[in-house]
Amino acid sequence: MNILVLSPDKKFKKDKTEYSSEVVNALKAGSNDVKLVETYSPLTELELKKAVKASQKPELIVIPADIKTENDFRSKFAFIISRGERKVQNVPNSKEKIDIKKSLNDLKNNIKYIIGKLKKQEVHREQREPEYISYERKKTHVFKIDTESKPFYAFSYIGSKIAVIPREMNVEDIKSIPELVINTFRDNEQEYPDGYSLSEKTLKVTTFTERHFPRKGDSKDEIIRKSVMLAATLVFIVAGYMFVYNMFVMPAQQQALQSEIRTIFYEDTTTSSGKSGKKFKTPNWKKLKKINKDIKGWIKLDNTKIDYPILQCKSDSKESQFYLNHNYLKQYTPRGFGSIFIDYRSKKGMKSKNIILHGHHMEDGTMFGDLMKYGRYSGNLGFYKKSPTIKLSSPSGGTNTYKIISVFKSNVNPAQGEYFDFYCAKFKSKAQFMNYIYNLRIRSLIDCPVNVNEKDQLVTLVTCSYEFNGFRTVVVARKCRANESAHVDVGAAKLNKNPVWPQCYYSRFRATRPTVLTFKKALKKGYIKWYDGSADLSGSEQLPTSLKETTVPTTAATEPTTAKPTKPPKKYFKVKISVRNKRGKKIIKKKKVVEGKVIKLPKTPSFKKGNYKYTFKKWKVKGFKDRKYLSGKYKKIVVYSNIKLAAKYKKTKIAVKKPAKKTSTKSKVPATKPTEAQPDESEE
Repeated sequence: MNILVLSPDKKFKKDKTEYSSEVVNALKAGSNDVKLVETYSPLTELELKKAVKASQKPELIVIPADIKTENDFRSKFAFIISRGERKVQNVPNSKEKIDIKKSLNDLKNNIKYIIGKLKKQEVHREQREPEYISYERKKTHVFKIDTESKPFYAFSYIGSKIAVIPREMNVEDIKSIPELVINTFRDNEQEYPDGYSLSEKTLKVTTFTERHFPRKGDSKDEIIRKSVMLAATLVFIVAGYMFVYNMFVMPAQQQALQSEIRTIFYEDTTTSSGKSGKKFKTPNWKKLKKINKDIKGWIKLDNTKIDYPILQCKSDSKESQFYLNHNYLKQYTPRGFGSIFIDYRSKKGMKSKNIILHGHHMEDGTMFGDLMKYGRYSGNLGFYKKSPTIKLSSPSGGTNTYKIISVFKSNVNPAQGEYFDFYCAKFKSKAQFMNYIYNLRIRSLIDCPVNVNEKDQLVTLVTCSYEFNGFRTVVVARKCRANESAHVDVGAAKLNKNPVWPQCYYSRFRATRPTVLTFKKALKKGYIKWYDGSADLSGSEQLPTSLKETTVPTTAATEPTTAKPTKPPKKYFKVKISVRNKRGKKIIKKKKVVEGKVIKLPKTPSFKKGNYKYTFKKWKVKGFKDRKYLSGKYKKIVVYSNIKLAAKYKKTKIAVKKPAKKTSTKSKVPATKPTEAQPDESEE
């Protein structure tokens, strides 16, 4: 007989594996062809499936298992038996084919019935005559076979005979297993054909609506199940629709709208230049103004998707800006499409000293999403060299080129530390304007080779940025002067090695922030090479909101200022540090620390406790938003919040040395007696 011994004890206790080999030897003694396969216990069913599907299927599969009672057998093999049953069933299909007309009629009747029940009205609903299908269901029968030592269990698994034997069976009983299994199945063939009992079952034929919609006569549990499934399906459909609409339909609609207005803008109109009679082409502003009077200009940035109309609503204020979430047709656009619009502070529109433009940061690069190509934590010099200029067009000013002078990151939340207010559209003096330019340049990730003076006009592009919470990416450019070439010597551009960031940047990366001077002081010290004005700068340099915060004294990228900075009120935070000393005793240190102060972390010596040695590994931290642990290499930290530090130790067992065996003090070699000619050395 072809027999497979399946041992589910691979790499477990040795005595179990040895027992499996004993089973193999015992079965071979009965002139059987026996093969042993060792596997892990959770993979028993997988190996069974392989054996059953093999081309040379074994006539009998013997599984030595750690079972003592029938309950042990049932707990370990119940799932295998039930799954084997399913694979030999021929259950007829009780689902009626979907008839769309019939299903719709049933659905209408169901809805009327449910509405009637909700209104507490009697509603008659037609019930079809139920249909039933009869079939014979197979149930695996487990045979308990007794032997002289221990009983074992046999059952059928997808047409193969399986014998599960306990480990305490003796060799003689193991030899008789094949014969006992075959005789048992043969003797019970009439009652349990192929090891299965047959029972008559009936299935009710159901329609689609009967399976999925609550009906009269359904149990409470069935009504709840169907209702939950319907609700879940509805939610899934709505969510899927919203996802497809927001990710594909709406972007396509917005792109189509932008494409339409671009076609109109670039559909040039020919106009006369007056007395000279010369003719030249200009954008079609008349058609654009008919579409929306709020269209004030057009912006284009090479090598990006930025090619949009510029809009401005007169009623804009700090509380609301209309085109933040409306397109140029004044249609509401959720999910951040909106328009490119002029900030309410630039009251003169395209004639403002600083034209501040807003646009959403879209992941596909539309709106102002492509501004991120200029850099994130450091500048992208390669992209800047491709696109160093911006083109702006307006009905009254024509098309002008603006040369980029700064690309920087800024926060818009003063609670994050240093706050540079770049939303300056109007300046009280030339000195204030140049001090503003100086603050833009020292923050720039790229050192742009473009000169600036007090007569220049600026355009500022602003979009959301995600290096930190509430950040903005800002690109500033100045207008090309009369008779000036639009060419930029990008070969002279270089990365700014130490740009000024908001204070939260230095708190996270444990860096030192450069000192910020004013424009006049930096010019006097010779740090500024990009200024080409007259240096006749009258008025105060004080910026509207930013100068007080920018004079924080730190190590300078330029020379530190000699002027005394205004000291902000001190803010204190609580610091709690938990460590252990050499004896393993817990020590808790509490301090009140001024914001921004550097504190040293205490020493963390290793200690012994019992048979274990504890070595410091890392710090567990509470109070840092961006991390839960600090490396053990940290010796100092900067305090910007309430902090709790707890030292974490690595536990290792100390190897105990066994005492050496005591050797006998008596010498095994017999001592020789001293002679008279040779006296004893011990006496000497």
